[in-house]
This record gives sequence, structure tokens and C-alpha cells, in this order.
Amino acid sequence: MARNRNLFVALGLMFVLGCGKSTPVTAPLSGEIKTTQGVACEGALIVFHPQEKARENDAKPLAIADSSGKFVVRTHADADGAEPGQYAITVVWPGTPGNAGSKQMSLSDEGSQVGSGPDRLNHAYGDPKTTKLQLEVKPSENEVLQLVVEEPAD
Repeated sequence: MARNRNLFVALGLMFVLGCGKSTPVTAPLSGEIKTTQGVACEGALIVFHPQEKARENDAKPLAIADSSGKFVVRTHADADGAEPGQYAITVVWPGTPGNAGSKQMSLSDEGSQVGSGPDRLNHAYGDPKTTKLQLEVKPSENEVLQLVVEEPAD
């Protein structure tokens, strides 16, 4: 009888531990962001907003461009990529503080301030509802993403 009880307890523990929320499967995703003039958008914050209604509250994949404009997307861990699906892509590119010609940058319509200066793109790509940048992440291998943004004239 004790042996059956131990088996029951062991199976119960396996069931409880096995029912925890697992990390969703992601696909590697990387890219490069430049202006239409070929200038690397160093320090640009790139956020991927899931477009499926059921995923609107999921973690948002994001990346920050390096000095050459290259970036690697992360969702749950460094360089893990993004879950497969449709995304609207927002971009904010920090400028120099005190540049009165640009709007203060924010992380899309969520209201969080990022960076230390105005958005060099004048918030043209900062709202997931109006951004022109869209992407479908495939479950397996994705091409290197080439993002091109227009920097407003002074």
C-alpha cells in the first residue's frame, strides 16, 4: 500500500510540475536598420508588436541597433528571436537632447520614455497602429531583416 501511495505522490508531482507555463518557441531573427540615405541608426530601439488579437498582451520582441545598424531580436532571452506570426514594427531613434525640432520620443503609444533625447524620426515609426514597417516571422529560418526608415528633413 505504501508503495502505491509513493507512486501516486510521484505521479501527482510530475503532473503539477509538468503543467507550468513553458517559454513559447521562438525563431531566430536579426537585421539591420538604416535611413534612406544609408546612415546606420545606431541606438535605435526596434519593437515588434504581435498583430494577432490573441497575442496582443504577449511579450514584445525587441532589439537595439549597434553602431553599424545591426541588431539581434530577443523576446525571453538574449538573441532568442521572436515567436512566429505577424508583427507591426516600431522604431524610435534617440537624438541629441535639446533638439527642439524633434518630438520627444516614446515607446509607441504605451507612454514609456526611452533614451535621452528626441526621436530623430519624429515619431513617424513609433506607433504600431500607423507604422509602415510590417513583418511575418516564420517558424524556422528567417531572412536577415533590412529596415529602411526616412529621417525627416531639418
